[in-house]
Amino acid sequence: MVAQITAQQEQKRALDGLVPLDHVNWYREQVVFLTGGTGSLGSCLLYKLALQLPTARIYILCRGTANEAIQKWEACMPEQIDEILDSGKVHLIRGDMNQEGFGLSPEDVQRLQDEVTIVLHAAADISLAQSLPASIRTDALPVVRLARLAQSFTNITLLTHISSTFAQMHLPSGTIPEHIVKVDPINEPPPETQLTSILATGKSPYAHHFITPYAQAKYLAEQLLLTYTPHYPILIVRPSSISPALRDPFPLYGPDGAIPLHNFLAGAIVRGYDVAEIVNGLPQHYIFDEIPVDLVANITLLHMAVGTLGIVHAAAQLHIPMTIGELSARARSASPKEIVERIALNATGQRGVGGGLGQARNLPLDFHRLLMEEWRDWVFDCGRSEGIRGTTGPIGLAVEHDFEAVLRERVRRWSRQFVALMG
Repeated sequence: MVAQITAQQEQKRALDGLVPLDHVNWYREQVVFLTGGTGSLGSCLLYKLALQLPTARIYILCRGTANEAIQKWEACMPEQIDEILDSGKVHLIRGDMNQEGFGLSPEDVQRLQDEVTIVLHAAADISLAQSLPASIRTDALPVVRLARLAQSFTNITLLTHISSTFAQMHLPSGTIPEHIVKVDPINEPPPETQLTSILATGKSPYAHHFITPYAQAKYLAEQLLLTYTPHYPILIVRPSSISPALRDPFPLYGPDGAIPLHNFLAGAIVRGYDVAEIVNGLPQHYIFDEIPVDLVANITLLHMAVGTLGIVHAAAQLHIPMTIGELSARARSASPKEIVERIALNATGQRGVGGGLGQARNLPLDFHRLLMEEWRDWVFDCGRSEGIRGTTGPIGLAVEHDFEAVLRERVRRWSRQFVALMG
C-alpha cells in the first residue's frame, strides 16, 4: 500500500510540473506479460515495448504456434518484425484464454510468477454481432482468468486492461466520465452475480440498456477486474473507435479488419448501399470518435509509466474531435471523382427498396442498431490526460503529423480497396 501511495504522489508531482517525466526509462528492467500481442493494437504495443522502450523482456501469450504468430506480424508490419524478434526481448508462450489459468504449462507459469512486473491485457473480440453469452465468454471471462492468474505473480506492480468506451455507452447523450457509472446504482446485483446469471440463462435484465452485447461484456469486465484491486494496482484504458496509425510502426498502419469505420464502409459498399445517403441521414453534429492506434498505445504506455490507476479514456478529445458532418465533407473532398461516381453507380445498380435511410434499415443488425437507433451525442472526457498532453518522445501524446495529408492518403487507400471490393 505504501508503494502504491508513493506512485500516486509521484504522478501528481509530475502532472503538476514539479518533476520531469522520465516515462521512457520507467520501462527499464520491466518484464511485461502481453495478451493480444498479434492483434492491431497489441502489435503496435509490442513494437513500442520491443524497439522504442528499454523493456527487459516481453512474454506474449499465443493461442497458436510461434510460426502462426510470426506470420500475423509479417502480414501487418513486415518491415518491422525482424528487428522486433532480433531484439531478444520477445518470448512466446502458448496458452488459451478460454481455459482457467490460460492452459499454461507449469514451467511457463513459474517463469511468469517469478519475473513479470507488468501485465498488459490487450486481447479482445471486437465483434458487435455476437450474442451476450458469446461476448461474455470472449471479453469478460478472460479478464477474470487473467486477474486470478496475476495474483500469483510475486513481482507484479501493475495490471493494465484495454477496455472500450463502449463500456459506458448505456449512458444518455453528454459527457462520459472516466469512471464507472452503473445502469442501476441502487438495485444492480454485484458483477459476479450478473456474470453467473448470464452464463446460466443467456439473458440479462439490463441487456436493453446497452447498444450491443459487446458493450455489456466490457461493462461487466471492468467491474469484475476492479474487485482485484486489493491484490495489485489496476489501470483500465478505454479506447474509442480505433483508426490507422499516425506514425508507429509506420504511417497508416492498421489491418482493415481492426478499423471499425473501414468495416462499416466495406460492408455497406459490398451490399450495394448508398453510403453517402446513409451518412447524410446520421446526426451531422455528433462527434465521430476515432483515435489512431499508435496514439492509443502511447496513452496506455504513458499512463502506465506515470503511475495512473483507475480508468482513463483514449478518445478523440486527445487527438482531433470531428463531427460526422466534418469527417464526411473532408472525405468527399479527398476522394477521387471517379471513385465517388463508381460507388454511386454501384449503389444505384443494387439499391434496396426505399433507398437512403430505407437501405440503412436493411443493414446487418449491428450496423443498423448502432448507427440508426442507438448512437448518441457522446463526448468522452479525457481530463485525466490533460497534464501530459504535451509529452513528446516515442510514447508521448504530442505526435507530430499533418492531419490533412494523413486523411488524404487514408481516403486514397480506401478508394483502391473499395474498387477492388466492387469487382
